[in-house]
Amino acid sequence: MIPSAPADHGSLHRRKFLALSGAALLASPAQGADANRESLAGDIADRLAATHTPGIGVAMVKAGHPAFVQGYGYGDVEKARHVTPETIFQIASVSKTVTATALMLLWQDGAFRLDDPVAPHLDFAVASPAFPNVPVTFRQLLTHTSGISDAVYDKLDFSTGDLPPLRDFLEAYLVPGGKWYDARNSWSAAKPGTAWSYSNVAVALLGYLGGRLSGRPFETFTRERIFQPLGMNATSWRYEGVSDARLAQPYGFADARFKRLPRARYPDWPAGLLCTSPNDFALFLASHYKASLLKPETIRTMFTPDPVIVNPQSRIKQGLIWELTPMGGSSIALHTGGDPGATSFAAIDTTHGTAALCFANVTPDKDKSQFEKEVIRRLFAMASGS
Repeated sequence: MIPSAPADHGSLHRRKFLALSGAALLASPAQGADANRESLAGDIADRLAATHTPGIGVAMVKAGHPAFVQGYGYGDVEKARHVTPETIFQIASVSKTVTATALMLLWQDGAFRLDDPVAPHLDFAVASPAFPNVPVTFRQLLTHTSGISDAVYDKLDFSTGDLPPLRDFLEAYLVPGGKWYDARNSWSAAKPGTAWSYSNVAVALLGYLGGRLSGRPFETFTRERIFQPLGMNATSWRYEGVSDARLAQPYGFADARFKRLPRARYPDWPAGLLCTSPNDFALFLASHYKASLLKPETIRTMFTPDPVIVNPQSRIKQGLIWELTPMGGSSIALHTGGDPGATSFAAIDTTHGTAALCFANVTPDKDKSQFEKEVIRRLFAMASGS
């Protein structure tokens, strides 16, 4: 059963809808005859109206190259500005795949080993209060098994006021005496490395570690090592340099109308505030086939299931940030994301080297997330039939 997205802002706060991705993603692939572009465009137009979604950008990658990139609907409803392949979306938790890639670039550079403790690389203490002598490792942060909990974070509201810098937020959340530290809720009761619990704060810590290990701000490192080499010229963190004319305006839908929403903002930006276009992110997905950034063995490491069980009732396994699920004879790596005014989905068929993405400028709910799954399914069918 796929749960509906929570209605209140606090509960929605960048919860990544794991149950929306799982085994149901591609259980029954569309037939090749169904997956032509005219049929796709017509069906998307119908589903945009039915789900009250202003617009979406989609892309399909085949043989290491973007083979289909398109926009549908409106990036700005009031201005009648259409979504194009160059429209920039804030992609919420799909951002985590870029943060993970940055860390794995450092890993293949020899900057750390996956089972190394992270504490020696930090300028503040990080340890579970229940297990102070059990080190938190890079692998645990990358597999959501570190014990860092979002229980406090989910109740925080950063919609107004000054945002703390990433480091200050992490120290205030994870270190005793910090403004948001709670020994029973900033950390779970589980021993690090033994239980799965999705954590935005843990991925934010990965971003901070990336800056420490690279010797330069994480924004600079990702720009120099990922965005520039791939030609992702429209991609940035935290809306840096994104004009309203290029941005997919965030919307909610209530009382039979679209409601303009402010741009999302929060201090843990490596976990959710990447802004990118379908064109750009298709290049990122394509790099996994061409191994143009990460070496083949690094990619295989990212897509290797962690032994810690995510959910006994789910077919999903956890890779390094990417979630893994079977589809027929293929293995699919995927990630979803949701924020007020942003819904995102990216998936890679690691067996056949195809990939697909779908970004929307609307607050997620059950119907909208199902819509995105349908689009991803159609794009994969298009890739196999073209």
